[in-house]
Amino acid sequence: MRVSGRAGWRLPRKMLLKIVCAVLLVAAKALGDESGETELRAYINKSYDKAALPRPNVTVEIITFKILSFEVNEDAHTMEVHSWLGYSWHDQRLQWKPEDYGGVSSLGMDPSEVWRPDISIYNGVASAHMPESNLPLVLMPDGKIIHIPSVNLKFYCLVDLTYWPHDVHECEIKFGSWVHHGHLLNLDANSTSLEINLNTRTLASGKNITNSEWKISDLAIERKSTVYECCPEPYVSVIISLITTRDAPAYAWVVKTPVICMSFLTLVVFLLPPAAGEKIVFGGLCLVLNVLFLNYSANVIGHAPSHTPLIIQLVCQQMVLVMISVVLSALVVRLARGPHASDLPTFLKRPVLLLASCLCLANYKQIVLKNSDSFASSRKPDELELGEDGGSETRRRENGDACEWLLLAAVVDRLALLLYAAVCVISLIRFSSVL
Repeated sequence: MRVSGRAGWRLPRKMLLKIVCAVLLVAAKALGDESGETELRAYINKSYDKAALPRPNVTVEIITFKILSFEVNEDAHTMEVHSWLGYSWHDQRLQWKPEDYGGVSSLGMDPSEVWRPDISIYNGVASAHMPESNLPLVLMPDGKIIHIPSVNLKFYCLVDLTYWPHDVHECEIKFGSWVHHGHLLNLDANSTSLEINLNTRTLASGKNITNSEWKISDLAIERKSTVYECCPEPYVSVIISLITTRDAPAYAWVVKTPVICMSFLTLVVFLLPPAAGEKIVFGGLCLVLNVLFLNYSANVIGHAPSHTPLIIQLVCQQMVLVMISVVLSALVVRLARGPHASDLPTFLKRPVLLLASCLCLANYKQIVLKNSDSFASSRKPDELELGEDGGSETRRRENGDACEWLLLAAVVDRLALLLYAAVCVISLIRFSSVL
């Protein structure tokens, strides 16, 4: 029993000894690493000039460009992109052997402690073209430095709103060295990784929703070398091209549907009876609706500098047509409701009767013919025209004249309906690219 008891005590002591040794080794390694990193930082900061170029020809490689979010400002013709812009370069002055400094294989440093390429946005909006970032960079033993800051790039982009709300814009971010030419600082974009990682959410129905009304349909990068007249050396720049497309389904309901409805609503003006005074009221209401829509559109898209959106042209044309329809409606009502000093001119009667048959106005034509036949059958000799029945015959003549003018008004109204319908259909086909 004692032997087993002693053996039972020996096993825990050995395990405890192993645990203590392991802890001491880990602690020693941690202290060694900390000491090695401290020594490495002291070595790097010793006699290091962060303002001088690492060597006469430095190559800066653009390794990644990842878009997280972006916004297009049509009024100011600017675009702002929140992205990760990663680039790397070599600085031979910052090389070390990991075994000399406790096995330190990488070192995180503040960007202000080392030399960085003076990359600036050539078409930037702000005075500080490349925003400063306090995110640390990574230093490797062979002198390679990797920096992937998160930056907001705000730059100019001319916006063409001709096809609003289906507009597509091509914007460019052009950046390069602000001071050094291509022989001193070269940019390489051959292996750049381009990514788009916008904030999206997938609903249970499978539909994706975003917090932006835009989407990026294409993203490309290009290196360009330019020689200016002032200097023989080339200046290297990198151009990132973005093709953005407006993706806002709400515009189909807010913009396009009202335009189509207002186009067909004006047809109702010509469908009302020729003698109806409501024609002018209804036409005036359509005119007010078009003016309100123009005011809404001007507030949404602002004032384009060198072009007019097609949908604005459509609404302006629609407004002119509505104004013409109001004038025609007033003319038709005047023709239909008299009074008229004389009957319809003879040279107009036959064409009006012929057009009435072609325009499906048989009811109005029958009224005119019926009144004409009734008046002809009730005529009396000339000597009786001044008698007791003279007043009734005069009233029949006036009624016949009024019917003839009503038929003319109906013909004008129906011709205006066909003309307006043709113009409306042609306009919808012409502006189908924005509808």
